[in-house]
Amino acid sequence: EDELQRIKLTGTIEVPKLVTGTVLAVYGREQEDGRFLVEEHCFADLPQALPWMGPSSDRFVLLASGLGLGSGSGESLLGTQLLVDAVTGQLGAEGQQSCAALISRIILAGNLLSQSTQSRDSLHKAKYLTKKTQAASVEAVKMLDEILLQLCTSVPVDVMPGEFDPTNYTLPQQPLHRCMLPLASPYSTLQLVTNPYQADVDGVRFLGTSGQNVSDIFKYSSMDDYLEILEWTLLAGHISPTAPDTLGCYPFYKSDPFILTNCPHVYFCGNAPRFQSKVLTVPAFSATQTACLVNLRDLSCQPISFSGFGAEDDDGDMELGQ
Repeated sequence: EDELQRIKLTGTIEVPKLVTGTVLAVYGREQEDGRFLVEEHCFADLPQALPWMGPSSDRFVLLASGLGLGSGSGESLLGTQLLVDAVTGQLGAEGQQSCAALISRIILAGNLLSQSTQSRDSLHKAKYLTKKTQAASVEAVKMLDEILLQLCTSVPVDVMPGEFDPTNYTLPQQPLHRCMLPLASPYSTLQLVTNPYQADVDGVRFLGTSGQNVSDIFKYSSMDDYLEILEWTLLAGHISPTAPDTLGCYPFYKSDPFILTNCPHVYFCGNAPRFQSKVLTVPAFSATQTACLVNLRDLSCQPISFSGFGAEDDDGDMELGQ
C-alpha cells in the first residue's frame, strides 16, 4: 500500500505473518486481476553486528519482568522476596551465593505493578465517594521501593517501565520518576531507564523492551510464538513495526528511533509467556516465578525458578542454550 493504491500480494509470501508497517522488498509481476504475484521477497535482515568485547571470566546479568506487585497474590510476593534474597546472597548454598556474587547488573523489564492496580472506577464516580480512597498503585509502588532498596544495596539495578506502570503510555516510555521511590532513589546503583532500553554491560550490548511491541504483533499476525516474533523483528530491522498504527507511539517526524542500525549481543523481550533462549526472552515473573541469568563471558543463559511454592512446572517451557 502507498499513497495512491493498495495491491494484494499472492504467491510465495505468507501475508498473515506480516503486519502493517513492515518494510520489505518483493519481486514478481502484476497479474490481470490486479494482484501482485510474488516470486521472491526479502527483509532488511540482521543489521551490522557489533564487535565482541565481552569479559573473559563469568559475569552475569539477571533479567526479570512482570513482578506484578499489588496483585494480592501471596505466592508472587514470596517468589519476589526469594529472588531478592538469592541476589543479595542470603539464600542458597555456597555455590549459589558465589554465583550471586558474580551478578553485575539486574534489569527489570517492565510491568513491575500488576494490571489489577489499573482501576478506572474512580473516574466514573462522584468525587465525594472517592475522597478517602487510595489508589491500589500507591501501595504497590511502596512495595516496589522497598524491593529496590534491598537490591540496590548490593548490585546496580536498571528499572524499565511497562504497560501497567505509572508513566506515559506511548512508546518510547519515559523512566519512572524518582519521587515515587524515596527509599531507593538516593542509591547511585538505581538507574531508572526508558522502554525500549539499550545498555552496554561489561562490553556486551543489551537491547530490549517490556514486551508491548511483541504482544501487539501477536494480536495482528498469524505468528503465535513470542520467540518467533522477536526473531522476526530482528530480521525486519525494526523493534516495533506496528507503531503507531496499532501501538501508541510518539509522533517522530524526522527519524525513527526504533530502526535497528546495529545488532545487539542480547536482544530481549519482557513479559513473555515462557522462557526461551534462542533469542533471549524474559517471562513474567509473577506468572512463572522465573528470572534469567545471562553469562556475559559467552552469552549462555539459564533460568532461576522459585516455582516450588505452588506453581506447576511445565516441561519444555524453559530451554538452556546460547
